[in-house]
Amino acid sequence: MRQVRLALLVPDRITRSGIEGLIKQDGSTSYEVIIFEDFESLLRQVAEINVLLMDISGLRMGEIESRLSQITGCGSSLKVVIISSRLAVVYVQRVMQLGVKGFIYRDDLAEALLNSIDLVRRDVVTMSSQALQLLTRSKHLTIRNDIKPLDMQVLRLTASGLMVKEIAVELNVSSRSVYRSRDKLREILDVPTIETLIKAAHEQGLLDMEED
Repeated sequence: MRQVRLALLVPDRITRSGIEGLIKQDGSTSYEVIIFEDFESLLRQVAEINVLLMDISGLRMGEIESRLSQITGCGSSLKVVIISSRLAVVYVQRVMQLGVKGFIYRDDLAEALLNSIDLVRRDVVTMSSQALQLLTRSKHLTIRNDIKPLDMQVLRLTASGLMVKEIAVELNVSSRSVYRSRDKLREILDVPTIETLIKAAHEQGLLDMEED
């Protein structure tokens, strides 16, 4: 029987109990489950863990990047499976780009958990069904490559309420450049107006991300 040292960093007690219940149903693998109450405690034992299930639902992208960077910096071969209640194209893409092996949308947890653990242990990248369907049908799979730093600055300042001329002064560019960036962003996100652009940017997770 295979044995796995599995760490849980899942603040929600109900979700954590559900995960433990699912794990007990797996008769093909022996799990040693270690529950961590905080990230610092996890880091002290990271070298002893095979797979980490980490719920990032309440974290901003900067915090997610920092935590994953610290895990990597420990030189650990730990495989990370992310659980999140958030499902947006750019958000999922960015998380996967950070080197995690699995992404489970929380609504898929019951059906995806055991298979995801098995796959990541074998170094296979996996996503739960709804996350995979989202990316498969998305028109925006290359969105982060298409959006340049200036476009992101224009987007953030537009979201903060600044007008085109004010943005141009702030960024030391022409008003025409600001209009071009906004038109480009509307085309990429497939929205007709600035108001719907800002709404879509929030939904896609663009405004939660650190600037490149």
